[in-house]
Amino acid sequence: MCLLLVAQPNSTPKKKDLECASCNNPHGFGYAVIAGDKIISGRGMSAKKVIKEFLAVRKQFPNSFAMYHARLATHGVKNADNCHPFKVGDDSRTYLAHNGILDVDIHATDKRSDTRIFAEDILPKFGGVKGLDDDNTWIILSKWASGNKIAVLTVDPNANDACYIINEKSGVWDNDGIWWSNDSYKPSAWSNYWGGDISKESSVYPYTAGSVERIEDAHTQFECPSCLGMAYEDANPYWCEFCNTCFDCSGTFNDTCLCWTPENKRYAHSGKEGVGYYNGNFDF
Repeated sequence: MCLLLVAQPNSTPKKKDLECASCNNPHGFGYAVIAGDKIISGRGMSAKKVIKEFLAVRKQFPNSFAMYHARLATHGVKNADNCHPFKVGDDSRTYLAHNGILDVDIHATDKRSDTRIFAEDILPKFGGVKGLDDDNTWIILSKWASGNKIAVLTVDPNANDACYIINEKSGVWDNDGIWWSNDSYKPSAWSNYWGGDISKESSVYPYTAGSVERIEDAHTQFECPSCLGMAYEDANPYWCEFCNTCFDCSGTFNDTCLCWTPENKRYAHSGKEGVGYYNGNFDF
């Protein structure tokens, strides 16, 4: 799913909403803030650190557009390099973030996410941010990315605007001047169960992200947020054994789950090639 927000000038998202969004979308975090004639951007795998940094930068530069992204991985490995936002091409004047799944052809050896490929390879072929000022290009990209939301911030003097949101109507502006790509910044079953507390980030899930290894503070038992079944710490860490609900995207395993890649016979959560859960057996 992911969560993408855009803040208008003189608007700043609440810390608790950023924390909840990050708890619900725990696979990497990043931000971009327009600061005069440049953009300050940061990203990483620690929600606590990225949120703190983002709010500090936003406090220093409140009179411009800003964006924050919390990732729920579907393509690409889970690391800082695949955290949004991304430079468009290699231009540090323009950054892009996305919510959804783009129809991008990803080579089996390419570890980049679909969004990163779009930012680095595809949008530059349309003319980069300047291409977004062309009505035909805008219509083409909007239809191609139907169901997706893409935000672009730029200080490129050749661009007509500082902020672009493709398929903006698919998200919602709140009364505080914040555009949300979806409502995953609101408390969910997971964030409620774990208390929405990212102060101990390893406790957000009973397993570390991208690993099947147990962690020191793993719970002896934990409750499935969908069926309320009780699972043990050494059980399948990817989806509920009782109702088959994915712990990350809340879809049903091998049906509506966004994380299962049957062509590779692996589960995207593992972050490692050849590691997954297939036809009832772990493939190591």
